[in-house]
Amino acid sequence: MAENALLIEIIPDDPDVNLDEILKKIQDTLPADVTLKDYKVEPFVFGLNKLKIMLIIPEKEGLTTEIEETINSIPGISAEILSITRL
Repeated sequence: MAENALLIEIIPDDPDVNLDEILKKIQDTLPADVTLKDYKVEPFVFGLNKLKIMLIIPEKEGLTTEIEETINSIPGISAEILSITRL
């Protein structure tokens, strides 16, 4: 089965959100067949930092939507898929 690289940007609602805790929550909620390949924290605006994560996911219908909805269900953040690349 083919795999995709999924780049997701995660922006906290306020500067007090701990991005390390958010990353841990994301890892705990991901399906078993999804792998966190890489992540980085980048400056955003007005003292906020954002988190970018790269996930390796199997090519399965509806999985990207499921992942985005799961991550967006974590309180204190909003997430958006920036790109999907077939590997």
